[in-house]
Order: sequence, then C-alpha cells, then structure tokens
Amino acid sequence: MWHVCCISPLTACSYPTGPHHGTRLWNGVTYLGSDLGDALKEVEKTKGAHCRFGYLERIFKECLKEQRDLVTEYGVTEEVRRLRDQCVRIYLLYLVGITIFTDKSQWAVDVVYLRYFRDLDLVAGYSWGAAALAHLYRELNNAARWNCSQVAGYLTLLQV
Repeated sequence: MWHVCCISPLTACSYPTGPHHGTRLWNGVTYLGSDLGDALKEVEKTKGAHCRFGYLERIFKECLKEQRDLVTEYGVTEEVRRLRDQCVRIYLLYLVGITIFTDKSQWAVDVVYLRYFRDLDLVAGYSWGAAALAHLYRELNNAARWNCSQVAGYLTLLQV
C-alpha cells in the first residue's frame, strides 16, 4: 500500500493517507479538538474528509464535559475559552451538515465547512441564505439528471 503525504492547512502537520483518500485534507484536528489518531480513523471510516454525525456528537459531549470540569476546578481560563470555541465549532458544523449543506448520505458532513468557523466572530456576517440557495440550486440541477433518484440540499427553501 502506498501513502500520499497530505498537509493540513489548519493543523500545520503532515500525516499519511492511503490511496483511496486522494488529496482530501482532514482539517478537524485543531478546530474540533480531535486527536490525530481519532481523526485518521474517521477519515478511514468515511473514505474522505468527512465527519459522521455520531462522531461529532461524541467529541461534542467530551468537549462539554472537559469544559465543565475545568470551570468547576479553575474557573474561566484561556483553556476553557478554547474548549468553548471548539464546542461552538462542532455544533455549527453539525448544524450546517443537517440543514443548509445536506448531502445524500444523511450521516456525514464535509469538514470543508470548518474553514468558515475559524474565526467565530465573523460567522454572523456571512451570507448563509445565499450559500443555502446556491447549494440547493446545484443539488436541484444534479437531481434533474436522468439517472438521479434523490435530491439533497436545504429543501425547506422550496416550501417558502
């Protein structure tokens, strides 16, 4: 088995990936609080740079527990703020994965959306409605093909 060395722009570290991963990058290690071994297992299971919703739920609970324990013992510290930001990023990734940027898998979200959550102060200024419409239009275009039997996207917008 050959390995391709991918460098994640968010973690500034390199790690080996198998040939079936291609050039997809796993960038959730720093921003989701996952360790590298866990992240590589998730990449292996999803066959790419995706997070399963169950995985997000697990690391969200771990992050909340760790944050609660630190607040109880030391009060609000820089580490607690870092954990809070990780929890917010995990939740936002989950939220966009089940609403705005849904795909046909219905069990995973692409970690490419993490780049929009790097700076949490900027998130409210993004045009999420326009992004949702653009994604929905692309998915409707894909669904119009003769060999497609499903549609993905934020279908609530079709009801409005």
